Amino acid sequence: MKTINIYACLLTLFIIGCKNNNEEKTEKFQMHRNKIINVEDKIIDIKTEVLFGNSQLHIIDDILLVVDMKSSDKGIHLFNKNTFKYLVSTGTLGKGPGEIVRYGIIASDSKDKAFWVSDYAKLAMWKFYIDSVLNNEMYKPTKELDLNNYFFLGRYDFLNDSIALGKAIDVINNNSYVEVMVKFNLNSNKTEKFGYKHPEAVGKKSRSYFKLSVENNIYVNCHSYSDLMTICDLQGNLKYNVYGPGWLNNKDNKKSYYFGVCLTSNNIIAAYIGDVGIIFDEYQRPRGNLPSKLLVFDMHGNYKETIETGYKFNFFCVDEENKRVIAYFEDRDNPLGYFYLNLD
Repeated sequence: MKTINIYACLLTLFIIGCKNNNEEKTEKFQMHRNKIINVEDKIIDIKTEVLFGNSQLHIIDDILLVVDMKSSDKGIHLFNKNTFKYLVSTGTLGKGPGEIVRYGIIASDSKDKAFWVSDYAKLAMWKFYIDSVLNNEMYKPTKELDLNNYFFLGRYDFLNDSIALGKAIDVINNNSYVEVMVKFNLNSNKTEKFGYKHPEAVGKKSRSYFKLSVENNIYVNCHSYSDLMTICDLQGNLKYNVYGPGWLNNKDNKKSYYFGVCLTSNNIIAAYIGDVGIIFDEYQRPRGNLPSKLLVFDMHGNYKETIETGYKFNFFCVDEENKRVIAYFEDRDNPLGYFYLNLD
């Protein structure tokens, strides 16, 4: 009996040691990601009384935010995320005070129960308080911040009340730009370069989808033209470089890889193409390719599984409380739908 207990202890220590080594290894190469879970026949339609086109999706507390990128009036729609009941629309389009000329990237501010809208035409960032929107159909925000012309802030999240981290456009000349990691001070309205940059993330390969988690003390960049995900701590130090099977296969930038990312308490969930970036429709007109799958990793970048939806989608978000993924699909009769996902 003692011998068996000794062997059991040794086996446990070996397993723990392997796990720790895997977590501590900075460079991670994943040549096979073949645990496929197909949810094509498990997608549930979300039917609403509001008509909208290609839309960004965000979860803020108990609100599902649907941002219609092609709207001509109020294109920011609020729904109850639990029941999908329509609540109100906001974000008046126009050139007047408190109006938005063109919707940009949306960033959530859960602490204030608010969201920020970038207006790339007015070079401004507008803050919408959700309670104010719900209580006043005529609500318009006041301009909070000017967008920096030198480092043009794109995708970002809030580190705290005064600091945002994210990706910005650094214009090289009239014909080219690169994306850089930046720290944005909301009090001083100043932006500066920040954090780790992969040595191969240059030119077009600098483009990535960004997300941070204060809870897990990390931010991730999932690259569009490299099969690469970088995970850093919130001080900008590299934790892991995660390389996929296409890492060495895109010298001409004709393939696309990541197309969005969400973080939950325990998982990194990323939309993934892994194929040519330009495809042709039935009339041989070129258009950008879209993902049909999600890759799921743990917080150390270790691959867990691939979710195959069977349909192309533009945007997705994760409702962690209800353990489901909501997506805006391109090639389904009802574009807005969701499916359940085990997030443990």
